Amino acid sequence: MKTNILIFSKNRTLQLKSLLLSMRYFTDIDETRITILYVQDDPEVDFQPLKDEFKCRFYEQVSFLQDIKNIVADFDGDYIQFMVDDLIFRDSINYTEIEKLLDSNPDIDAFQCRLGYNIKCGKEPEFTQIDKFICWNTSSDIGKYWNYFWELTSGIYRRNLVQAYIDKCRPHREFFPNPFEDHFYTCMPNTNPRPSFIVNLVNAVRFCFKRKSHKIASYEQSKCYTMGVNLVADIDDDREQKFDTASLHKKMLDGYLIDFKSLKDALPEKPNAASPFFKLIKE
Repeated sequence: MKTNILIFSKNRTLQLKSLLLSMRYFTDIDETRITILYVQDDPEVDFQPLKDEFKCRFYEQVSFLQDIKNIVADFDGDYIQFMVDDLIFRDSINYTEIEKLLDSNPDIDAFQCRLGYNIKCGKEPEFTQIDKFICWNTSSDIGKYWNYFWELTSGIYRRNLVQAYIDKCRPHREFFPNPFEDHFYTCMPNTNPRPSFIVNLVNAVRFCFKRKSHKIASYEQSKCYTMGVNLVADIDDDREQKFDTASLHKKMLDGYLIDFKSLKDALPEKPNAASPFFKLIKE
C-alpha cells in the first residue's frame, strides 16, 4: 500500500472513533498507515481509550506545522490523504485501485472521496469516465466544490505536491487546519478565485505563466461526508452546534458511536451536509 493518512482531530473522540470504525468497515486501509495529529485541551476529553483500541499512530500536537513536517517525513508512501475527525465513510473504498488509477494517470493531481455525481453545486465540469471513476479539470467557472482542489477533509495527493506546499507555509500563520487549507490558494498555482480583489490581482501576476488547472478524480458517487454537528475551530462560522465535545466523549465511553452503516443510501447534494443523518447507536 502506497497511501499514508493524516487525520486532524481536536477533542472530538466520538467522531474520530466512528471515522476509524467506518474506515475499518468500508476500506482496505492498514490502520498502521494512519496518523492522528490531535489536540486535547478539554479536561473532560481523553484520547487514551482510542489509543488503546486502534493501531494508528497518535501524535499530540505541539507545533502544528512542524508536527506535520515531522509526520510527512516519516511517511513512506507515494500518496498522502488528509482527513478531519468529523468525516464519516458510507460506502466501500479500495485504496489499491485508487493508487493504480493515480499510478497510471500522472496527469491526475488528486483524488477526492467526498465528490461524485450526486454532488450539486453550480456548473458541473466536463467529466471523463475511467472505469468506475470520473475525472475533471478545475476551472474558475465551475461550482466551488468541483473547483476546490486542495482540501483537508478527504483529498488524496501526491507526496511531492504536499511537500512543495508545506515548504511554503508559515508557522505563525498556518497553525491549525483551516489556514493550512486556505493558504494553498494564495501561494500555489490554481484556478480558485479568492474573495479578495487584491489577492486575485497578486495571484494573477504571480502565476501569470504557470496558472494550474488541476485534474481531479473521484468515484461516481460520494463515499464519505463530514457530519458538522459541533465546532472546534476558532473561526467565524454560522453553523449551529448541536453537541459539545465533552458530552459526546461521555457517550463514547458509554459505548455509543455514529451509525455509519445507516448512511449506505444517503446521498446528500453537498459533501458537508450529513448532519441530518447524525445518529448514535450503542456498539
